[in-house]
Amino acid sequence: MWAVTATTARCLIRDLDELLVEEVTDPDEGRVYRPLGRDVRADESPEEAVREAFRETLGVDLSWVTVLGDYDGVRVFEASVDDRWLYDETGVTVYDPDTEETTRLAWLHVEDFEKYGEVLRPEGLLDDL
Repeated sequence: MWAVTATTARCLIRDLDELLVEEVTDPDEGRVYRPLGRDVRADESPEEAVREAFRETLGVDLSWVTVLGDYDGVRVFEASVDDRWLYDETGVTVYDPDTEETTRLAWLHVEDFEKYGEVLRPEGLLDDL
């Protein structure tokens, strides 16, 4: 099996100084942003988890996947996407009819997090970018 220490895997996509991030609501902090991803199942690696998350959510495949680091049980990768349409959008909203959940993704400039006080999770990731 895998020697996995991360229970969650997320992947950051960059376009110059912009990051593709998922917008979520935290009950304590309000709106926060994080790279797209999901929990890692026992039968898969963290990289497999992020690849599947992008395929299922956006219908795109990741390329050039590399580890950025581990942050309190979250393994964060960086990758690129060959589908140019994703880079041309300012944001994407995906609705899953099975779960009735909506996923909102947006391109945010790295400086927006400090300039406007936006929160990027996991903690410590912004400092490493």
